[in-house]
Amino acid sequence: MTSNQLTSLIQRGETETVEFKQSFNKAVIETLVAFSNTKGGQVLVGVKNDKTITGVDITEETVQMWINEIKGKTAPPLIPNAEIIPFNEKSIVVLSVQEYR
Repeated sequence: MTSNQLTSLIQRGETETVEFKQSFNKAVIETLVAFSNTKGGQVLVGVKNDKTITGVDITEETVQMWINEIKGKTAPPLIPNAEIIPFNEKSIVVLSVQEYR
């Protein structure tokens, strides 16, 4: 995803398949599970509900730890795709899941 695509996604706001979270927490995992039980979707970590981009301080290891936590706290294990998008000297992490059949 490019920064232009990210900007467009944020401008459209939250939908039934897009959710904004300021930081990684239990609510991110709950949202990913809800998305996997419906149509799939994306959680943008580093974006407030009012579309303000706060970004997150992360490394590749941080994202892998998040994925491991999600996998360990869900049954069947949910393994989202993760993409780090640099945006105005900040980073946004896009966690995506498909519909689980």
